[in-house]
Amino acid sequence: MKKAFKIVYVLLFFAVLCLPMLLMPFFKNDASLEKRQLAKLPAYVEGGRLNLNFSDQFEAYVNDHLPLRAHLLTASNTLKGELLHTQASNVIVGEDGWLFYGTEAADYMNTNALTDRQIQAIAVTLSLIEEDITGRGGRFTFVPVPNKSSVYGEKMPSRFRRASENNLTRLTDALQEHGVAFTDLKSILGDSKDPLIYHRRDSHWNYRGTLIGWNAIMDSLGKAHETYADADYSTEKTWRGDLDKLLLPAGGVMDDQIIYQIHHDSFRFTYPMGVRDPVAQLESYMSDKEEQDDLFTTKNADRRDGSALYMVRDSFGRALLPFMIDSYETATFKRTDCPNVAAVQDGTDLVYEIAERNLNRIIDTAPFLYAPIREGFSTEGMADGGALELHCDREGYGLRLYGVLPDDLPSGDCRVYLQLEQNGACITLEAFPICENKLLGTNAHNGFSAILSNELPLHGTYTVEIITGRTVFHCGTFTAE
Repeated sequence: MKKAFKIVYVLLFFAVLCLPMLLMPFFKNDASLEKRQLAKLPAYVEGGRLNLNFSDQFEAYVNDHLPLRAHLLTASNTLKGELLHTQASNVIVGEDGWLFYGTEAADYMNTNALTDRQIQAIAVTLSLIEEDITGRGGRFTFVPVPNKSSVYGEKMPSRFRRASENNLTRLTDALQEHGVAFTDLKSILGDSKDPLIYHRRDSHWNYRGTLIGWNAIMDSLGKAHETYADADYSTEKTWRGDLDKLLLPAGGVMDDQIIYQIHHDSFRFTYPMGVRDPVAQLESYMSDKEEQDDLFTTKNADRRDGSALYMVRDSFGRALLPFMIDSYETATFKRTDCPNVAAVQDGTDLVYEIAERNLNRIIDTAPFLYAPIREGFSTEGMADGGALELHCDREGYGLRLYGVLPDDLPSGDCRVYLQLEQNGACITLEAFPICENKLLGTNAHNGFSAILSNELPLHGTYTVEIITGRTVFHCGTFTAE
């Protein structure tokens, strides 16, 4: 009898172990809840070679496709987050059921502080974009949308201590110093936080916050617009927050949404082409599906004023879409941290929107914009900084010159100039103060990057010097074809 019991026990034990694998074909987990691609079933052989990472990849596959995974995560996160108030699934559970992205904590406590030169580099980068846009007849405004915790810090758990300054407050000062046009949403939203303008269980603003933000953006651009100050609205518990989905993927709490009675203009999509129901397509772009929404363009059927918009945006920009479409005859929406400024047509307004938690991305890669020529530039009396390595990439659009600057450079105004000398004649251009770490395979803080247009009259060999912080660095030569 004991032997039979042991056999049954062992068989039952292995049956329980095998059950998840046996149930996998009958259960599918929803990748949209976690906003990432689920791991794929790995192959034993990849590229004609044995896959040495098969065990790790297979473990990731099993973890992602475990039957009832969403229910297990919900149970675990309910215990850790809602009951024990510890961070779970990159979600911070705050006071009164408020949820915050885990990555917001670094901005909130200023543990991710950028260097003074990096802050200045962001401001200079934006000033160069603004100079180009306004010089070609358009208007510009930079729109840093504050983190939810920057507006509703009182709802953060008490274990997180709020810093008196952070990257956004320091950048605000730098933007004012450089005279860059920006929309000070942190101040504006902070003064308008009651009634609620952010969702309790989502990382983004609700439609009341969106309307306040849109009015502020239009004011910053100096563009006439309807304020909708007296628009009727209702409050409906119809919003499933992104943080709620992360914390409780099997089913959580619906949030309030503000529904305005606003009639928006008729429009059509010029890209992608062939959209039969533009309203339904726009609703898809405004949702958190994030399906093929990296680039699209619209034409307003009710406007004939030639106005044009190019909007660089992230997920906060979703809710702004109908208002922006209403405001311009044509509008382009590009989801990116690295705008192609050279592609913006003359006379087009550029709105650069980005969430506070992503400010560092502005200087991850230099925007696509040809380096402007600077006249009357002299290096007389400047210090000699020694030699620097110059990298040169030739592309169809022109020539990119880039490199790394010393880490101990003082911040100063952070502007970087390239001086090209040939037979005593000099051409000076201003570069972006950005280190192209992706191209260089480095992790440096300071650098420079400039794209030289094919239209520049460059022929033969040039000696290159980099000038920044009243210091001259020697970079050898390059040959223009």
